Amino acid sequence: MNLSRTLLALALVPALFACAGQSYQRVPRPDEGAAVRSDATRIYVGRREQVAGSWRNVRVFDNDREIGLLHENEYLCWDRPARQGVARFIYEGLGFDQEAVEGFAELPAEAGGTVFLGITVERDTRHPTVVRIDEDEGRRALAKRKPAPVGD
Repeated sequence: MNLSRTLLALALVPALFACAGQSYQRVPRPDEGAAVRSDATRIYVGRREQVAGSWRNVRVFDNDREIGLLHENEYLCWDRPARQGVARFIYEGLGFDQEAVEGFAELPAEAGGTVFLGITVERDTRHPTVVRIDEDEGRRALAKRKPAPVGD
């Protein structure tokens, strides 16, 4: 009896980690070393350092366009038209009994500028909170992460 429980537990461990999935970016990533076009805003999104929720993926949308799927040590980067918009973040559930939850953030119209957004997960509500971070903190965070691979 104990052997069968052990085997079942071992069989379920890979399934648990498979829920996290691989990161990807569906839209082209701009040349990050090049200046931002005067009619565009460059957006960087990454998860802020925390333990809570680190196994879950965050799906990122720019209005209705899917930008990508973000895991914990990666970031997404894209250029968008320099006009106001809304970013939607879907924090995917882990396990069969947990649902996905959504968070939203304003995408400002900053022609020729760069915006850094950091995602945290509130421990009590399990909802993603998205905050704008300053450029210095954003650049430091990028140095510790790698870009999500383009494609799916």
